[in-house]
Amino acid sequence: MTNPVSQFRNNLFGSRGCDIQAAMDYVETMINTFQGTEYAAAKTAIGVLVNTIDNAVAQSQGPSPEKIAIIELIDARIEEWAALTLRDKVMSIVEDDDISDQISNWMSNNFDVEDYNVGDAIESWADRNLDDKINEAINNLTFTVNVE
Repeated sequence: MTNPVSQFRNNLFGSRGCDIQAAMDYVETMINTFQGTEYAAAKTAIGVLVNTIDNAVAQSQGPSPEKIAIIELIDARIEEWAALTLRDKVMSIVEDDDISDQISNWMSNNFDVEDYNVGDAIESWADRNLDDKINEAINNLTFTVNVE
């Protein structure tokens, strides 16, 4: 996080460390040396500066709880709108369609069980794997013998 006030720092002047109240007391002491309109103008200018610095520091720390709440509310409304709108659009697209017929048509156009010789496939798998599977099963057997 970058300090938004650092760019205005002037090492020609001192500071009161991190004690804002001490710095405000010093400003008040200096302003009290002014008379009439000078006093009012200086007081106004310092007030504007302090308020602006407060806003900049608050913003640099992230969004306020109010802003987060508003964003969450907007997100929820968009999500609700999208869900309803998309559901309605999908329903309007498929309302005249019979999904079962479409699935059946796709299956018959893209998959034909007769294209596959299942019996030969099983036999081929058994020829390649059955001995290994039987040996593996036998090797994994454990016996317990009880003698009484």
